[in-house]
This record gives sequence, C-alpha cells and structure tokens, in this order.
Amino acid sequence: MAKIVLTETETEICTLLNRVADHIRATTNEQLTLRIAGGWVRDKLLGLASHDIDIAVDHMSGFTLAQHVTSYMQLHSIATSSVGKINSNPSRSKHLETATTKVLGQFVDFVHLRSETYEEDSRIPQIEFGTPEEDARRRDITINALFYNLRTREVEDFTGRGLKDLEEGVVRTPMDAEQTFKDDPLRVLRVLRFASRFGYEIEKETARAMEREVVRSELERKISRERVGVEVEKMAEGERPVLAIQLILKFGLYECVFRAPPRETWTDDVDVDAMAAESVTRCTLKMLDEASLHALIPSQYSVTLHDRRILILASYVYPFHAAVATDRKRNASVALLVVRDGLKLPTNDADSIAAVHMLVPRITAMAALCCAGPVERNTLGHLIRDAGARWIVATVFAAAVQLHKGVSTDQVVATFSAFIRAVKEAELEDAFKLKHI
Repeated sequence: MAKIVLTETETEICTLLNRVADHIRATTNEQLTLRIAGGWVRDKLLGLASHDIDIAVDHMSGFTLAQHVTSYMQLHSIATSSVGKINSNPSRSKHLETATTKVLGQFVDFVHLRSETYEEDSRIPQIEFGTPEEDARRRDITINALFYNLRTREVEDFTGRGLKDLEEGVVRTPMDAEQTFKDDPLRVLRVLRFASRFGYEIEKETARAMEREVVRSELERKISRERVGVEVEKMAEGERPVLAIQLILKFGLYECVFRAPPRETWTDDVDVDAMAAESVTRCTLKMLDEASLHALIPSQYSVTLHDRRILILASYVYPFHAAVATDRKRNASVALLVVRDGLKLPTNDADSIAAVHMLVPRITAMAALCCAGPVERNTLGHLIRDAGARWIVATVFAAAVQLHKGVSTDQVVATFSAFIRAVKEAELEDAFKLKHI
C-alpha cells in the first residue's frame, strides 16, 4: 500500500478539515468524505514537496465547504481569511468553479467531485456532481487521478492504474485515449508536458491516439492559442525542455503548436527546419551549463530564470529565425509573430526573442574579431548599446547557435569568452545606459 508522509502542517490541516466534516454531520446530518486530489498526491508519492492542496468533496459545492471551514475556524478562534471564488472560465481551461481560502496559513482550494460529458464540437464539458470514480476517469492522465482520503489517511486509485503507472514511469489516459483527446485536445499537450517533466514513457495506446490526424485537427480547431502558450511555457520552464521539444517533434505537432502566420504573408520562401529546434535547445542548455563562460559574465548580468525561459523559447522558435512576414502593413520577424500570436505570450517576450535572434550574427562576428585581436572601443560600445540589457542573453544564444552549426565546444567557448572579456576590459558592460551625444 502506497503511503504518504505528511508534514506537521499538512497533518494539522487534515485533522482540522476532518473536524469540520464531523461538525457538518453533527449540525446538518450531511455526511461528507474529503479527499486531496491530483498533483499533490502524485508529488507526495514521488517524495516531492507540494503546497498545491486541492480538497475534493462529495455532495456539496467547494464554495459551500470553504464557508463551513472558515466558520468553524472562527468558532474556535483560529485565524481566517476571506473565501475567494474563482469562477469557471472554459476559455482558460477552467471548467469548474473553485473556492480558495487560507487554512492554518496555507492556501487550500475546494472543489466538488464531478463528472463530465462533451458535445462533439466543443471541448467545454457539461459538468455534474460525480462519484470519486467518475472524477478520476475524467482526468487527463492516471498519475494525476489519485486521491488521498483525509479520514482513512490512505491513497485511493480509482482508475486502478495510477499507482502502478507512477511506479513504472508511464503516462496514460484513464479512459480510451482517442476519445479522451477528442473530448479535450488540450490533454495532448498535458501528456507531453508531464512526460517531459518526469521523464516518463507515454503508453503505446496513448501514443498511437496522439499520432492520429483527427486528434491533431481537433487540437487545431478546439484549443485557444492562449492555452497552447501556457503549456509551452510550462515545458520551457520545466527540468527537461529538450525532451519536451523532442516529443512535440516526434508526434508531428511542431507546426500545430508553433503556429506561424500564413505563408502568403511571408516576404521570402524561407525553409523551416523544425528539427533545428531540438538541436538549438540542447546547445542552449549546454551553454547555460558552461561554467568557464559564465565565470566571465558580470555579476549584475548573471543569467536569471527569466533569461533561461527566454533562451529556451528562442530555441523552440529558432527554425523561424530567418523568416519575415508582413504584419499590419509592416515587416516583422516570423518568430516574433509565432510567440506573440501563435502562443499569445506577452509582447515583451516576443520582442526579446526576436531581438536575440537578430543579434546572433552581429555578436558572432564581433566575437570572432575579439578572438583574433584588439577591437576598437567604439565598435564594441555601439554593439552593446544596440543590444541593450539583453546583450549577455544574446551572447549565450549566439554561442549556442554556433555549437548547433557544428563548431566545437572549445572553440565556441574561446571565441565568446574573448568577446565578453573585451567588453569588460573596455568597461562597456553598461554602455547601453549611456545617453547619445
């Protein structure tokens, strides 16, 4: 039997919520079973810390339960906060109303168990109160369909496969995979994300369904670009961004996920080599781990988690780096348009990624000059001023691109280290802050 080891705070929260359920039964004769659902159970079984506690309740709405919880805590002089109601928002993949409040200092979400049915032309389900079995079956993958019963303190696996899949490292849908994906094609991307996050294998029938044209067409037709962008962001920020892009390519989803503007808007017939996305991502991670290069970077420009995210996203859309399209009567980088319109990520992200792509040839050429000998200070200064605060991020990416093109690691490190060293020796790290004369 799988066991979960609770922290002291988690134990206190579970005990308190059971007392609330007892109080409800004593005062209203309503007998409730409370369970923690989903990702918290998975992560705890994997030995990972998790603060994402979702309480699933039968026979009562989550909002009503949350109100009972706060009333009980007030009755016993326990600090409370207001109950927030997060309304359903199907366009954002939020199909169910959720309530949230603080319990013993930790935010806890409350939802009711549910069943879902889908119309053929929509990914927005009709929702009704459901049983634990129905709630487990409607979830995306079995390892996300586990429950922790607060009363028995035991893990419940109503799909009959979740615990085994977690132990064996398998990602599989609880029900028929093709129907699961046709009902809500967003689950295709969630399968990819969790497989890449944990390094798990996608079960054969699940994989076969993902390869079917009908599933890909439903992903194109039903899923908003915002939702696609959210999943891609999470893949880029995860521990295995290379595996994520590998899986996108393996299942033939690159063009669907990274949707470009129509070809007739492109100014030139540029070849897009989608496979380059994997290679550049791998090379970018290599450069991010290259200690000798990063030892030279000025401390104020150390690569942050935000910078890493930009670099991974720039790698994902690198196949579009040379393409230009007409947008609102102006020419724009296709990579920018993919990020801004195809993924609906913030305009600042799109601008940063396009700028990093644009700076690659200039920084590469300058690095080669610095490696060959002294470079005039004004020449270096103009480049840093044009690149702005992102000059280090662009340098790391330019190095990754050279690695992708087959230049040896030693040569890449030597060349771009010479560039960074020249900038520092000329005291031009902050040249972009200087006012034009």
